[in-house]
This record gives sequence, C-alpha cells and structure tokens, in this order.
Amino acid sequence: MQGSGYTLKGLPGHEIGITAGVLRKVFAARIKQPASGMSPEQLAVLVCLFSGKGFHQYEIAAYVEKDDATITRILDTLEKKGFAVRKKSEGDRRANKACITPDGLALVGRVFPMIRELNDTLVEGFSQAEIARLAELLGRVRQNALRL
Repeated sequence: MQGSGYTLKGLPGHEIGITAGVLRKVFAARIKQPASGMSPEQLAVLVCLFSGKGFHQYEIAAYVEKDDATITRILDTLEKKGFAVRKKSEGDRRANKACITPDGLALVGRVFPMIRELNDTLVEGFSQAEIARLAELLGRVRQNALRL
C-alpha cells in the first residue's frame, strides 16, 4: 500500500550511504587541485604506500578495501604520474612491491594536513569518546557488510 510506512530515513545503511556520498564529493573537491587531480582512492593508496617501505598489491587491497583489479589500475595511474613505482620483491623475485616516490612523499605531505582539517571539521562538537565510539560502530557496520 503506497505511503504506508516505507521510508529509508533513519535506516543506518541509507544514512551511511548518503553521508559517504557527501563526504566523497566534499573530499574530492577539496583535494582536486593540491592533489594533482587524484581521486580519493588514488590518494588512499598513496597514503598506504607512505606508511611503509613497499607493499604487495594484496596488502594495499586489504588496506583500502578494494579488489586487485582496481588496485592494479590505481597503481598504473600513480606510476604514470610519478607518485609510485613497482619494484621486484627481495624475498620473491616473481612478485612486485609498490613504493612511494619522492614526488609521492611530497604530495602526501601537502595534502594530508587538509585531510586532517577536513576530519576535524567533520567531528566538530564531538567528544574524544564519541569520536572513538563512532569509529568503532562504523567499523562494526563495515565488518557486517563484508559478510553479506
């Protein structure tokens, strides 16, 4: 029956989806110029590479929650832009590890303060306990979604 209580408003999945869309749009607009037109996914991979001395593709995929084919495309793009490079793994010459380049390091150094500022704005008025609880709850929702 039309109009009899069907609404998405207030459903966690809907609210998270809408919020994620807004955040992606705002984030992409804020980083577009200083991040050389990179997508949020490309930047997430670059930040992953920033945090270590080289990662196998499957490690990057797990970090950013993307499939291997997507990571391959992102790494191809980052290599073309000069922000990442693939090197033979020392332990297994058949495998490659992706590493950040000096230009990639500089880019993350320029953009990451903006990411921090954006996140600080998102949680304005929240206590540290609320921020921690929000992160915990969203993590649980993500884990539940991954089981679907």
